Amino acid sequence: SAAPHAYRNPRIAPDGRRVAVVFLDSPAQVWIYDLARGTLTRLTFPGGGVPTWTPDGSEWPFKWVTNILVTADGSSKAEQLITGRPGASATSFSPDGQLLAFVEDNPTTGADLLVLRLSDRKAQPFLRTPFGESFACFSPDGHWIAYASNESGVEEVFVRSFPGPGGKWKISTASGKFPTWSRNGREL
Repeated sequence: SAAPHAYRNPRIAPDGRRVAVVFLDSPAQVWIYDLARGTLTRLTFPGGGVPTWTPDGSEWPFKWVTNILVTADGSSKAEQLITGRPGASATSFSPDGQLLAFVEDNPTTGADLLVLRLSDRKAQPFLRTPFGESFACFSPDGHWIAYASNESGVEEVFVRSFPGPGGKWKISTASGKFPTWSRNGREL
């Protein structure tokens, strides 16, 4: 098992062999824990954010001034994914790896959910309301997005169909955030 630290936002890789975690030790950093070998490897330096694996498990974006893409083994140069959107934070790739859900701070509506098409880097709003939405997570089949919203006065987890239209369903019973789907997509 890994050494004691203040861990946050653990994300298991699609292959089930690695876990990306954020160390809350000052300053926050993203590390990879190899479950078989029991080793920790630092991937980012100060300013890491919520790790988000691509469907093939090789890389993810994290917030570090702007959102960039970094290879999980640190072997490739960082590539900026989200530009011109202050406060943007990537949260989930679609199962086919073609779309990236992210949160954007909007001065008028607060935190909103958008989806970036990676082929042309165009972003489309998914959910823009007067409430704060965050932590969007694509379902394994790509037909749903789970997210957190404070529309009830506390953060709750909701699910909406993707790309829509459709209703929403409240999933949490007494507040919640950071939704993560089971591999089979039947549970959060």
